[in-house]
Amino acid sequence: MRRWLMSGLCLVLLMGAASPALAQRTTGTISGIVTDESGAVLPGVTVTLTSTAVPGAPNMVTGTTGAYRFPNLPPGSYTVTLELQGFAAVTRAAVPVAVGQQVDIDVQ
Repeated sequence: MRRWLMSGLCLVLLMGAASPALAQRTTGTISGIVTDESGAVLPGVTVTLTSTAVPGAPNMVTGTTGAYRFPNLPPGSYTVTLELQGFAAVTRAAVPVAVGQQVDIDVQ
């Protein structure tokens, strides 16, 4: 009985010590909201991400809220390009992303 109690106590202590390690993140996020000059959200904007840290050029299109989000990015420097027909393209270069960081880039 005593051995079982000690084993259970050790297990509980080990689980408590391991939980902070499980919460550690190794990636960051870039997100934002795209609006026009009046502040109205812009759906349908193509947002492209480029970096030597990610292969290719992932892109997405903003939805009805004008929001975009690129989660799980390795640390590094990124370029974010936003394009919508009828509007001038907007580029934000050298955007640093660190481990555990969320970078918000709202564009008007």
